[in-house]
Amino acid sequence: MQDFFGSIRRSIVFPTPPSHATDDGRRFTGIANKIGSAIRKSRIGLKSPPPPPPPPPIRWRKGELIGSGAFGRVYMGMNLDSGELIAVKQVLIEPGFAFKENTQANIRELEEEVKLLKNLKHPNIVRYLGTAREEDSLNILLEFVPGGSISSLLGKFGSFPESVIRMYTKQILEGLEYLHNNRIIHRDIKGANILVDNKGCIKLADFGASRKVVEL
Repeated sequence: MQDFFGSIRRSIVFPTPPSHATDDGRRFTGIANKIGSAIRKSRIGLKSPPPPPPPPPIRWRKGELIGSGAFGRVYMGMNLDSGELIAVKQVLIEPGFAFKENTQANIRELEEEVKLLKNLKHPNIVRYLGTAREEDSLNILLEFVPGGSISSLLGKFGSFPESVIRMYTKQILEGLEYLHNNRIIHRDIKGANILVDNKGCIKLADFGASRKVVEL
């Protein structure tokens, strides 16, 4: 009798799990392990890939003067690797003038222009190609727009027909919409800063006065 009650006590305190319960536990453990493995893999996949290496500097040669202003001068240039014609916006840093206030202001203006242009990609925004700093100058390499500015075209051809005005205005507004969507204000829209290529495509240029709007 004592053995009988002892057996009952052991079965109550340490019940032997049925075989199907053991199988269920193993299946649960396997599923849990798979879920954990998937989570670990997903975390690994969330890591940002390393940034691509910067493009090599453009080898270029300066050509004829095509424009000038208070900031410096604009030259036609050539990409010596691709043969592409480019525009070179240049500020001279002459010996003895490196610390003049106006020279420093022009350099800061070009550097701010680069910060904005390098992240802009739109068919109606002049394309940024690179920067070349030399001992006596700072140069911004830009897309060359062969048609010149709207101001120069008005001087050559007179007033535009209404159809051309509509086409140009539409493209100007599309470029400005892109800038505003990126929280950038151009602040210097005028005929001299609106370029036209040989197919009638508008390119907004000269971002020296532009500013990025920062939300407080």
